[in-house]
Amino acid sequence: MKKDFEITSDFQEIQNVEGEKVAVGFRPSGELHVGNLLSIGYAAVIADELGMELDLWCCDTDWSAHIHEHHRPDNSRVMKLFFQRDCSCGKHENVAEHRVDEIKDFLEGLEAETVDIEVNYLSDYRDESYLQALRNVLNNIDDFDEIFGGGFRRRYRSPVTGVCSSCGFSHAKGSAFSSECDEMVHSCWSSECSSGFSSTSLDGPIGVYYLVDPVRDPGRDVAVHVFGGDYRDAEKGQKTSKVLKVARITDLACGETPAYFLGPMIADEQGKPLSKSKDTGTTVSEIDNLKKYGSELAGQIRDWLGEEKKYISESELHQ
Repeated sequence: MKKDFEITSDFQEIQNVEGEKVAVGFRPSGELHVGNLLSIGYAAVIADELGMELDLWCCDTDWSAHIHEHHRPDNSRVMKLFFQRDCSCGKHENVAEHRVDEIKDFLEGLEAETVDIEVNYLSDYRDESYLQALRNVLNNIDDFDEIFGGGFRRRYRSPVTGVCSSCGFSHAKGSAFSSECDEMVHSCWSSECSSGFSSTSLDGPIGVYYLVDPVRDPGRDVAVHVFGGDYRDAEKGQKTSKVLKVARITDLACGETPAYFLGPMIADEQGKPLSKSKDTGTTVSEIDNLKKYGSELAGQIRDWLGEEKKYISESELHQ
């Protein structure tokens, strides 16, 4: 029998959750979208209303969803993780830090109306509870695969990939886990590398499949994890919604999960969803005053929080 999880878009249903923090994250792939800002805004207002702290995570260890955008054209088996990729302006250590800096003014405006926002990078997070959660997933890979209807391992070796210490590339299909050595191991397929074989300690520079990211939540006493409305639906050809997969994976990894709040989707005037992945809707660079936008968005969300909203027209947002 499947376990029930607290998954809601009704703020009233999470009024009495226990914990210290609200968490929300974004992936640094491509330019950030107004939908990212809306999810962060909802998390900030919910944290303020519940009297909790807010953790904003840049999921810079993510790799699976964007393998084919960033691999080398002559070798689809190798890839770079986000925290190793150069930023476009050359002023930051990597593209992940570049994306966080892009929304600095927005976060300042949001903080002025809600709570202080702690920004973290998953690549810097090596808490023992997080590492143990990853071990639990890797040592129970058949149970993990079942959450995906048996389809995950047809595509990937595992949901974690190590980084070759010689050339810095990872295997695009994930690495095998050696529980005896606590390492991720894989063959190195980079044409510029002669090592042939690579191993990475689990607390080293690893990449994780994006649905594994919330295994950090229970160890940090997260009460509510906020996702955008796109997590409400299942991916194409699948029956289980994204948020339910996250809940089940977190439960597998940690034996517990936070509650999950699903914010609204951004839609056009006809109600068609707009998203970063489809290159539709407003991007961060198209917003003139991000600080004002963050401040005003907080006020709007407070008004919307009393409603169970699944869609918000982009025209309702201040530009």
